[in-house]
Amino acid sequence: MFRKRTTTERLWEILPGLQFWTVFFGSILLSLYKPIWAALFIICFDLYWVLKALNVATHLVAAYKRFKVVVTINWLDYAGRLKNLAEFQKFLATKIQNSPNAETRNYFKAEIKRIGKLIESSKHGGDFTNYYQLLLIPFIDESFEVIDSTLSAIAACNYPKDKIILTLGTEERAGQDAREIAQKIKEKYQTQFYKFFITVHPDRLEGEIKGKSANASFAIKSILPELEKLNIAVDQVLVSNFDSDTIIHPQYFAKVMYEFLTADKPYHSSYQPIAIYNNNIWDSPAFIRVVSVSNSFWQFTESSRPDRLRTFSSHTMTLKALLDVGLWKKDIVNEDGYIYWQCYLHYNGDYQVVPLFIPISLDTCLATTTWQTLVNQYKQKRRWAYNVEYYPHLVVPLLKSRAPFWDKMYKLYQYAEGNFNWATASILISSLGWLPLFLGGDAFRQSVIGYNLPLVTKTLMTIATFFLIFSVYINLILLPPRPKKYSAWRSVAMYLQWFLVPITSVVFGSLPAVEAQTRLMFGKYLEFWVTPKARKGENTALSMKEMQSVKN
Repeated sequence: MFRKRTTTERLWEILPGLQFWTVFFGSILLSLYKPIWAALFIICFDLYWVLKALNVATHLVAAYKRFKVVVTINWLDYAGRLKNLAEFQKFLATKIQNSPNAETRNYFKAEIKRIGKLIESSKHGGDFTNYYQLLLIPFIDESFEVIDSTLSAIAACNYPKDKIILTLGTEERAGQDAREIAQKIKEKYQTQFYKFFITVHPDRLEGEIKGKSANASFAIKSILPELEKLNIAVDQVLVSNFDSDTIIHPQYFAKVMYEFLTADKPYHSSYQPIAIYNNNIWDSPAFIRVVSVSNSFWQFTESSRPDRLRTFSSHTMTLKALLDVGLWKKDIVNEDGYIYWQCYLHYNGDYQVVPLFIPISLDTCLATTTWQTLVNQYKQKRRWAYNVEYYPHLVVPLLKSRAPFWDKMYKLYQYAEGNFNWATASILISSLGWLPLFLGGDAFRQSVIGYNLPLVTKTLMTIATFFLIFSVYINLILLPPRPKKYSAWRSVAMYLQWFLVPITSVVFGSLPAVEAQTRLMFGKYLEFWVTPKARKGENTALSMKEMQSVKN
């Protein structure tokens, strides 16, 4: 159900697609009539991407070092010690002496400094048992096995279950099968949590599109009266909106509570884990593995840059903030990212996303056939790239907001630049970069610039590709053990798959983004497309050593 757009909204919807097609056809015309200008533009663009690759590699390594430390800490113990910040600061000082490496020592030193600032600001400690974790899992047609594995990981987490309230959000349009799956799950797990609810989101409500945001908003509205009956105040609840295939780290909720209780403004913060696609990584085709690992590395990189970090996929925020902004917007496809902007606008820029550096594991795209798997991956990336739908909702309110001027302008630049590069970069680098040689004529090809253009572009792209070494290394470290059903050749393929990056960056990067932006440009709106979940064997997420519980 799509609402009618105003003229101003349509202009903002046209902008991202117009930018891409202007650059696309502009590159062709420039190569034809001004090949030297085109060549200089291409060299500058390639140089920009070399510097960007260096920057990404640096942040990836930094984030991984932090990640290695965080997953070795017993966060439930640390959260329990926050009742007295001064004593906790002394405790951290003792940990430095026993730290096995410089990264761990530096981490504890930074935490001691951070806790010291909280003490100086007269902030008192807190008791995490005063709060509840409300877990929301919207689903439509996922199998019992997928939902069961998600609940099994939650039930096994290292956190008091009497502080966990679980809600399965089903869809009326999914029919009786979905309700039966929800009921079976409830019968199996309801005794393991404080409360267990099932909600059924009605179909075709006014002002809604078919999507996760409408389901999640309805579920929260349905649960509020229940919380009131339980005498649970709004400011006592943290909400985790999980994808149905989310396998949490055993310390996930403990780490959330630690960050919540030590945040400068805990109710003006969202808490973002790092999504790793390891549930069925060994069963996926090589193309899909490259795409999935790249998604994870993007999360690593953004986590090391909190000024750029946005909410994505499964994450946690306070119920108070969620209600303050009116829940998730029900006519937005990508609600996971837009909820950040809702909070940023509502609080006039006084909102942040706190990186947890704790992993959650999700499914890679996988279907019964390789072709259908590739199609599903393309559709998933198209849906993610459809975050250009934010333009008419975001740009004008952001410019008018009372958020700090340079902060909001920088964030607007990040949003616009990210979407532009998503659609444009791989195509420019892989194909349009050679246009001056083909269209510029003999005079250009015989010029100094024309003669050296292939060598310069090849050299710059070779340098940029070099930084993939860091990605390959970290990918192999984070892989769960190879299932016995696969031979060593499957492990070899994990190395060789990185030669597919030039193809995947275009087919599963630029092209779905171009389609998403072009659809929005012409008013061919998308609804929420649910990525089908499939498993061909064991769920390997929790066999990854970084997903193991710790006791130290």
